[in-house]
Amino acid sequence: MHYAEYKHTDPALVRALVETFPFAAISVNGSQGPRIAHAPLTFRNGKAPVGALEFHLARANPIAPDMKIGTPVTILVQGPGAAISPSWFTCSFQQPDSDRSRTAPTYNYVSLILNGRLEFMDDLALQTQIRDLVSASEPEGGWRTDELAPDLWQGWRKLIQGYRLEIESFDLTAKLSPGDAPEDKFGVVAGLLERGVLADVSMAHLVEGYDGTSQSLLSLVRALKHGVGL
Repeated sequence: MHYAEYKHTDPALVRALVETFPFAAISVNGSQGPRIAHAPLTFRNGKAPVGALEFHLARANPIAPDMKIGTPVTILVQGPGAAISPSWFTCSFQQPDSDRSRTAPTYNYVSLILNGRLEFMDDLALQTQIRDLVSASEPEGGWRTDELAPDLWQGWRKLIQGYRLEIESFDLTAKLSPGDAPEDKFGVVAGLLERGVLADVSMAHLVEGYDGTSQSLLSLVRALKHGVGL
């Protein structure tokens, strides 16, 4: 599904996707093969225009021995994904007995693959990352790290390692097909909303508003971050 027409290169989209879908898969080639861990990301300004990422993992995580300074790492940020049925292509196939022999179901999705090399964060940077992560995810007036008992705050940090990754390259795919014809969009959006499972509502929001440009995708993703289409 990774065709050139689905690719985007605007660095602003990287930040928007990381901040909207921060929980990511972190992959490294370990001594015994590929290893994967999961963690929420914090976006940072970096040396390059695309930016940098920070996250932390438990030192007891099985991936930890392979997470060394300078190690190449691939991070996957996964946005909404949804199966798309040709039965929703109500413009292309208007009759119940329409010939649908030259179409097939497909899958719409948004994904971001990021590459870089690991750096270790010191304790001060780790504290900042944790506080910013909590602030980004807690509701207004919600829990804050200052509420945590000082002995736990000190002790728990010794059990985790903070990492920073300057983003060296990224591969951003947004397959938001409206159907076999542009006019099928209305049927696809209606079908997604009627089914309404998993990420269908978010995907309906993306398909409905997407015009093929990075700017429209940026606006739609930012809207998702604020609860529109969820």
